Amino acid sequence: MATVLDAPSALGTYMLKGWVLTDRPCPTSGCRIPLLRSPAGQDPVVNFCVNCDRGSDASRPTTTSGVPQADASTPPSTSSASHLTRASTPATEVSDASDDLPLFVESEETRRRREKTDRASAEIGRRLLQGWTMLGDECPRDECYYTPLVRPPRTNGQTDPKKECVLCGSIYAAEKDWAGRETLVLVNAGPVPQTATPPSHARVPTNPSPVISSVSLAFQPVDALPPKPAAVNQPERSTLEMKIPVSSIMGTLNASSEALQLALQTLTARLTSLASNPTLADSANIATAADAIAKVTQALSQVKQLQWSEIQAHTMT
Repeated sequence: MATVLDAPSALGTYMLKGWVLTDRPCPTSGCRIPLLRSPAGQDPVVNFCVNCDRGSDASRPTTTSGVPQADASTPPSTSSASHLTRASTPATEVSDASDDLPLFVESEETRRRREKTDRASAEIGRRLLQGWTMLGDECPRDECYYTPLVRPPRTNGQTDPKKECVLCGSIYAAEKDWAGRETLVLVNAGPVPQTATPPSHARVPTNPSPVISSVSLAFQPVDALPPKPAAVNQPERSTLEMKIPVSSIMGTLNASSEALQLALQTLTARLTSLASNPTLADSANIATAADAIAKVTQALSQVKQLQWSEIQAHTMT
């Protein structure tokens, strides 16, 4: 007698010969294999279980002119004979007259936007390899299509407060208000990327007048500070402040990336100390440090991939 393990192979064999797989399980106790229905045009219609009704080769449905037929000399078993009915699920018909989807025609604006996105993606990837950090903040310029900002590598263990757009070159800094909310303050405006139709509601002036803010002064030596200019025809501060909420997902990923980078630096220093000191050069300690570095590196790589996926998903919306 056939076993349940042989049922999938037998089902596939009979379906290739024209038998139809129904949604009705075998009524035999302990057997829940779907029944097969005889091919179209065969009369009477036979429901067949490949597990219970294949007692011998003589009792299996035979093939006549390429269509399986039930053996007339061997009557079907009780489980199949009690289901000689046409009330099973009909075969699915596939129509070849389905409408073709229209081809996508790329416009000039779409092509220009795609080129800018590709250029920004390549530049962000290059800077990530150099130690830069991709942030959850985005460039507020309409011409940059929400390009993520990046931050330079740490210097002497200190985080650089500057945030740069790789597409237009503008530099921003984060500033917190009395409620602790972060806003982006323009420090140095880069050139405006060329667009087909410049938007009339750009949030950043094309050539803003130089404004000395508390954040920009923090980047200059004390003895090199210029005298405070007179307040004449300066744009309002609201034109330079970009109130962009920090994404919770990107913020978490950035915090994880920074923590993993710090852990990697610590482990690297530990491994260097073990390798350079003969008294501490124990194979077990070196192996432990190397294994920890490998795990941290793998975790950091996964976080970078998540950051990049989050940016791509937001860019496509």
